[in-house]
Amino acid sequence: MTAGNTRFTFPRGESEVTGRVAAALRYFGSCQQSDGAIPDGSIIRYPTAKLLKYWDTVNALKAIAIWREVSADWDEGRVGRVLAYLKAQEKPNGMISWGELEVSSAEFCTETSSEYISALTHLGLREEAGAKARYLRARQSPAGSWSEVHPHVPKAFQTTSSVTGFALMALYELDEEPAYLDEALDFLAKEQTKSGHFGINWFYYNTHYYLAGPATAALAAYGCHSAVAAIRDFTLSDQHRDGYWYAEVDGFSSTISGELQTVLALRTLVATGAGLDDPAVRKGLNWLLPQQRADGSWSGGPYPYPDTESYQEFRALQDVFATSQVLILLGRLMRRKAEQ
Repeated sequence: MTAGNTRFTFPRGESEVTGRVAAALRYFGSCQQSDGAIPDGSIIRYPTAKLLKYWDTVNALKAIAIWREVSADWDEGRVGRVLAYLKAQEKPNGMISWGELEVSSAEFCTETSSEYISALTHLGLREEAGAKARYLRARQSPAGSWSEVHPHVPKAFQTTSSVTGFALMALYELDEEPAYLDEALDFLAKEQTKSGHFGINWFYYNTHYYLAGPATAALAAYGCHSAVAAIRDFTLSDQHRDGYWYAEVDGFSSTISGELQTVLALRTLVATGAGLDDPAVRKGLNWLLPQQRADGSWSGGPYPYPDTESYQEFRALQDVFATSQVLILLGRLMRRKAEQ
């Protein structure tokens, strides 16, 4: 992995940030389909990418909601088309799956639904978000965790730190207290390893930081300081000298990009309380931001399907997801800077 040609010392000024954000928002516009969805462009080359069509759209919508004032392209009409598309994909309970798979009306993706609630919250649609959040709240196990409610998720993978972290944060943003808060925090504490991370799973992007990011945000929100300090130490120890995060997992010929691994690691680090004055954050941004491509996107690489016969036909690039994560990260950093 090598740094980009253009050195970027963040922040030169808010105009530098908003220029990059505006380019990324234009990229989302170029991806938007006539039905309102914002899937990854790889859906044209790889029809299996439609399996993540709702997930991509929800993440792009959240990023748009956070930075909507930067781009006149995303007016109420265009955002309304995204909302109408997602509304049409809702189950009777208001939840949503991650993409176009045939599942029953009772089955959904807890993570996608949680981020959908968060996107609605950021858009100011708190009444709609609140109704969904209350249903999500009722889905919590008395043992504290949330699980995926989807038959295509292997049973062993249905209950992870990220699922519970996403759900907790969706409720937290709406000031909705979980039914079993102490139990949820205990669950996350038990999921954390002695090394500080929360494990790694190919079904969840094959990086420590997808599982760790939402779990860390939830633990930090509720004041679990020792657990947060442990994941911070792990994340710092895992950063490469040039500022990025990147690792490959044995048994997989493809992996998500260094850009996506890096932004997920930075989001984890920022969730621990790190801000723009943190050397590791600045170093990471100095590597990440110049990787923005001419079309406004950041590369996400391929979804890390295993090298087995049952998955050999599956291909889905993660550029929309990676780009949305960069915008969400920058939004969090700029808000924190403004609050200081």
